[in-house]
Amino acid sequence: MRKNLQWDKMGSVVKDMDTGESIPPVPGNADYDEIVEQGLAIAAYTPPAITWADVRSERDGLLAATDWWAVSDRAMSADETNYRQALRDVPQNFASPADVVWPTKPGA
Repeated sequence: MRKNLQWDKMGSVVKDMDTGESIPPVPGNADYDEIVEQGLAIAAYTPPAITWADVRSERDGLLAATDWWAVSDRAMSADETNYRQALRDVPQNFASPADVVWPTKPGA
């Protein structure tokens, strides 16, 4: 039974101060679920709201992962072109960061 838990704001994790273990606050994580079952106060953690900076960072990573599609000796399919354009359009097509629905990558 865990007793000495603290929220680590910098790491966005729960720290077991007895073992030094970091426990991500993710439902389905057995260690985190154990904390919830024990009814410890730290289990009431609510993740911080998503910001536009978070959305742009995610979008930029998704675009970077598909940059190779646009090399000069390769032709992008219409689906690939549409996906990359949908990613570029993400910020302006949604009212708030929480409303963002990510486009589906072709072939996924």
